[in-house]
Amino acid sequence: MEKRAIMDSQKPHYTGHRQRLKKRLDNDPSSLQDYEILELVLGYALPRKDTKPLAKALLNRYPTFKDLLAARPGDLQAIDGIGPGIITFFRLWGEFWARTDRSGLSTRSTLDSPEKVARLARSRLQFKSIEEFWAIMVDNKNRLIDFEKMSRGTVDQAPVFPREILTVALEKRASGVILLHNHPGGDPHPSFQDRELTRKIREVSTALGVRLLDHVIISEDSFFSFQEHGFL
Repeated sequence: MEKRAIMDSQKPHYTGHRQRLKKRLDNDPSSLQDYEILELVLGYALPRKDTKPLAKALLNRYPTFKDLLAARPGDLQAIDGIGPGIITFFRLWGEFWARTDRSGLSTRSTLDSPEKVARLARSRLQFKSIEEFWAIMVDNKNRLIDFEKMSRGTVDQAPVFPREILTVALEKRASGVILLHNHPGGDPHPSFQDRELTRKIREVSTALGVRLLDHVIISEDSFFSFQEHGFL
């Protein structure tokens, strides 16, 4: 008994606290505060460290989990206690949630509305702090063939060339293409450059017999469909 007491006294102070949090999680997950959820999550990346101070520091800077997953690695590393391991851990979680969101739209799913396209786009782009340009390839019944990233840019632009998109479409034997990209700034309305790029891609796709079905721009909470607004 005395030996056990000595061993318990040598355990880090946060060990018992973490176990109590896990017990609360088992009994009633909704009873945990956001910082308590985060400190448990961080505990799997930093099992030998008290993660409570780091969890509070992160949520003080990034009020929501979504904000945290969207944070730039360079900004995160400026926080005391964040190293390459935590950066990799958050990237893994971001990819996990992207694939979770996308799982409802499997290959051969029919993309028959801008809402479905926005959902698919958001699965990949909602945590991005820079623009990325993607293309969805569909068959003659608008069923999903592939969803491919075409370019990665800056906070306000993602350069892409029409021939690259149409080359992929032809390689995939796609009958139609849906363009999509994100606006990290929050306003999904198209810029002049967005409209010009869409016009050029439409011209090339028409010449090659590939249907340009839509161009969807997503922001954090909304989206803009070229097709819905009569831009195509």
